[in-house]
Amino acid sequence: MKEDKFEELETERLLLRKINDEDARMLFDNIYNNFDWYKFYYQLPFHSFEEYQQLVFNYKNWYANGNHFRWGIVEKSSGEMIGLIQIHSKDELNNNCKIGYIIGYQYNKKGYAGEAVKEMIHFAFHVIGYHRIEAEIVVENVDSIKLAESLGMHLESTKQESYKIGNQYYNQKVYTLLKK
Repeated sequence: MKEDKFEELETERLLLRKINDEDARMLFDNIYNNFDWYKFYYQLPFHSFEEYQQLVFNYKNWYANGNHFRWGIVEKSSGEMIGLIQIHSKDELNNNCKIGYIIGYQYNKKGYAGEAVKEMIHFAFHVIGYHRIEAEIVVENVDSIKLAESLGMHLESTKQESYKIGNQYYNQKVYTLLKK
């Protein structure tokens, strides 16, 4: 089994780094105070900052056990943490993983998500050495689907009613990218 190491990543405009307890307020203000915005990334609403703070605290355990890496996406020019990106559900036997990403609503449509995902894909393929990356995207999340397609990911299947929010089920498209 290969040993994965969390690394800080950098792009032209962004720094992708480990999230710490002090980042919780920025993440809550930029993303998690608006459930309508993040519901297709994380299906449970947060009713307070303190409730979200507990999730940020849990990130430490995820990093420590090595099965889930979540980077904060920091805009270099402002120092603001504007989003999240993650590698999760790592399958060492089959040499693949899943990815997820979200950018805060006030930073949307500026190319930040594409810049971050492109760097993370490079890291997953060329540093960790994965062969296959998968993204499961709720069908209604049109912007995320466009991003996956723009990065060369291919629609592999649609999972029927596989994502639940409250009492409503949503279909998810499965996009994949293979190491070339």
